Amino acid sequence: MSPSKTSGATAGAFPHALLPAQVAAVIAAIETDIIRGRILPRNRLIEDHLMEDYDAKRHVVRAALTELQRLGVVVKPPHLGAHVRRFDESSLHALYQFRAVLHGAAVAIMPLPVDAARLAAVEQSAQVHGQAVASGDLIAIHRANMAFHRLLFGLCDNPYLEESIRLHDWISFPARAYGIADPQAQQLACAEHAAMVAAIRACDRTQLDALTRTHMNRARALYVEKFLVC
Repeated sequence: MSPSKTSGATAGAFPHALLPAQVAAVIAAIETDIIRGRILPRNRLIEDHLMEDYDAKRHVVRAALTELQRLGVVVKPPHLGAHVRRFDESSLHALYQFRAVLHGAAVAIMPLPVDAARLAAVEQSAQVHGQAVASGDLIAIHRANMAFHRLLFGLCDNPYLEESIRLHDWISFPARAYGIADPQAQQLACAEHAAMVAAIRACDRTQLDALTRTHMNRARALYVEKFLVC
């Protein structure tokens, strides 16, 4: 498995891009299998199986699981082994409630109007995401989407808030992942990214705040439908 090239924004959204190539490749493979539904919430991540599935040595698999655990994607309760984080209704509500607070705070303090060069970078990132959607490459869609949000919320110019948003984007990945492969959700995400750029250009903070909330909650609804509704 060879690692894909990453831009500065993508590397920032994906800290494991700076890890050894073999470790980053296993992480990308695990991410892809989560997105495709091959690895489901609370599926045990057994080292021997991962070594065989990804043709990787044990120390590489362990390093990949350690990084995903650091990001909150994988959890490892005592005596139970590593598995993908699963949310119940209460924990999912609390997570998305806090993400809404973080996103709302970033929008509230975002200096408007935005510098033309910085807005152009956000718009370009939205276009890259659209190209990824057109390609059907799920890991590219995932990475382009994360990079777009990093640039978008980075406009708030508060590094502590930016880092908290990035961290909780990763914690929510096991819930968001199933929307990445949904064709309707992909198209809606492209349209909403474009609308967010337009709202920033128009200095419409109210519309931008509403868009970020709607955008975030769609993936949550898909997770609820798939895993929490009997």
